[in-house]
Order: sequence, then C-alpha cells, then structure tokens
Amino acid sequence: MIQEDYVSFETAKLLKEKGFDVYVRSFYDADDMPAQHNEALWDWNLNKENYRFSAPTLQIAMKWLREEKHYYIQVMLDGWACGDHSGYYVVIQKTDSDFEMMLSDAVDEVFYQTYEEACEAGIKYCLENLI
Repeated sequence: MIQEDYVSFETAKLLKEKGFDVYVRSFYDADDMPAQHNEALWDWNLNKENYRFSAPTLQIAMKWLREEKHYYIQVMLDGWACGDHSGYYVVIQKTDSDFEMMLSDAVDEVFYQTYEEACEAGIKYCLENLI
C-alpha cells in the first residue's frame, strides 16, 4: 500500500516559524513527536495553537514554498550518483524573477537514497537558508 510522506517534526517546527498556514489533517504535539492524524472530515490549521505543529505532506510543503515563497524544489535522479545504483539530488530555483537563480546544483552536494529524503532536504534547506 502506498502511503503519504509527511515532513519531519523538525521541519514542521520550521514551517510554523516561517508562517505556514495551510489547513492539513496531520500534526505533531510539542511533547509527542510521532505524527498524529486527524480523522475528522475537515482540515485544521494547527499552527494557530501554541503546542501543536501542522504536519503537511512533503508535496503540500513544496507547493506552499513554490506558491507563497517562490522557491521551486526539483528532485533529480542521477544514475551515477551512488556507484551501482541511482541517487537523488535537489535543485532549487527562484520563481518570482526574470532569471532563474540556481541556488545549488545539489543541496550541500549530497545525494539522497530516496526521493522522499531529497524532498525533505530541499524543504529544510529553503526554510533554514532562504526564507
């Protein structure tokens, strides 16, 4: 079964700090690190609460960065990156100007084993270094 991947607890805290205000169904409590999911039929903006952090999927966080902060995160597959098997790297582009600013050929020159690891790294890099 394919399941959604959510941002890490650390990234959820950074998103809240940077103004993430999208209604989602998953969250972290400040004292309880595992992600919890709201079973209700509506989404919440849990970043408005003091001791909770909205936990969006990786794709929702990337869309928020693209639409609200104008940073496009592209995860690329490189078949030669990790020897005998493929690796992923991240390219981040600014989208609100006439020129494309390549911030990094690979975030910190790191190759990631999975697409999801690369997404998380790109989101965290934007939040820590660009916003």
